[in-house]
Amino acid sequence: MNQQIKIIIGLLVAVAVLWITYQIRGVLAPFGLAFVLAYVLAPIVDRMEGRGLERTWSILLVFVMAFTGLGFGAFKVGDKLTGEMVELSDGFMRREKIDKSFVIRNNRESPLVVENMAWEDVSETQPFALLNIKDLPFEIESGGQTEVQIRFAPQSHEASENVLSVLYGQNENVYRVRVYGNRANDNINIGRGSESAGEMEALPVVFSHSGIGFGSAGPNIVTKVSAKASEFNTFLQDILGVDFNLPALVKEHGERLTQTMLGGTTVFIGGVVSGLTFVVIVPFVAFFYLKEGRRRTRTLIELVPNAYFELCLNLLHQINGQIGGYIRGQILATSVVSILAIGGLTLIEVEHALPLGLLAGLANMIPFLGPLIGFFAASIAALAAGGGLGVVAEILVVFLIIQMIDNVVIQPTVVAKSVEMHPLVILFVVMVGSQLMGIVGMLIAVPLTGILKVSSQTVYEGVRGYRLE
Repeated sequence: MNQQIKIIIGLLVAVAVLWITYQIRGVLAPFGLAFVLAYVLAPIVDRMEGRGLERTWSILLVFVMAFTGLGFGAFKVGDKLTGEMVELSDGFMRREKIDKSFVIRNNRESPLVVENMAWEDVSETQPFALLNIKDLPFEIESGGQTEVQIRFAPQSHEASENVLSVLYGQNENVYRVRVYGNRANDNINIGRGSESAGEMEALPVVFSHSGIGFGSAGPNIVTKVSAKASEFNTFLQDILGVDFNLPALVKEHGERLTQTMLGGTTVFIGGVVSGLTFVVIVPFVAFFYLKEGRRRTRTLIELVPNAYFELCLNLLHQINGQIGGYIRGQILATSVVSILAIGGLTLIEVEHALPLGLLAGLANMIPFLGPLIGFFAASIAALAAGGGLGVVAEILVVFLIIQMIDNVVIQPTVVAKSVEMHPLVILFVVMVGSQLMGIVGMLIAVPLTGILKVSSQTVYEGVRGYRLE
């Protein structure tokens, strides 16, 4: 019974630790980045220290060289990469319609009749529409108010504006509400002007806004690809039946996949890649890992009984070497694949080649699924930009060549085979990662599982060898 209680308590503690870790994952992210950075720079620091330079100065010198290189790279491609990433992300997550409203309040002692509401621009392409006003004229009782809802649903990303004229009262007073969309700095509601709240309350009829800015809206990439899919729908209906609707399937599942992949990712990345995180927290924590790592390891070893001293020391050394080799191998493989993908997509003139190639390199850490993610992301972006099946075929050729190079040269050379995992395990951890942190979770799920597998294998083999001796 005591043993069973211990097992139950251990499981409860493990669940509690996992739950707390998930809740504070945004706080732990900088420590994870610092952990990776420390493992990447550790061999250089050790080599410089071995040649006689004091460890603190070795770390500082390596940091200066590393961050100078990163700064130079950011200076060269940072603006272009950031701009293309924002544009591409906006293309996927862009809202296609925005609803806002204004209020008409009747402060008179008698009912107010709103005779008519009409748009000054009555063209078919104007993107503004009234939602909740159907019957005109309508009456607002004394002291009452009515909310008028307006929808902005443009068919393009061009700037738009219009004026809604509201005809009210027996004297046929006209109030004009200006509306704006897809213009710079128009994401806030525009008030009545200089009138104070008290002045507005004293007016017989009060309109809450004289202008409304709707921000940015328009067809997103999923909608564009759905429209492109309609070109093949007739052909597929002849094969699969008249009920088959490819554009509707692309629209429905594309939006759902986009929300799953990018919805939680944006919030997570926002806290991780802030300037404070990269400039202060990550370097500081990485410096602590490099400077104090050996001392903390020595302190831990001193707590181990003498009978297990040699075993634990050997295990820590093997785990450290395996994890370091795995992390450095993955970073090198990711960098090479990213460069190849960026070069290949640029060569065939695919828009947003820089972020798409970087995504392909990062996704390549996910066995089996990673190359497909890179290929489909590039293909979707190309189709949304107006490309056809010819461009998709060129992208396929680029990714096939990259995979041949990766499988024949990169993986056998730089990535340890000891972290090979069953496809079902990979699929499971990728799905869990996508649910927890979107595409970021997918990217880190497999490497994190690989690190855990390396550690557990090393411990198991070390303990088994110790017992055999």
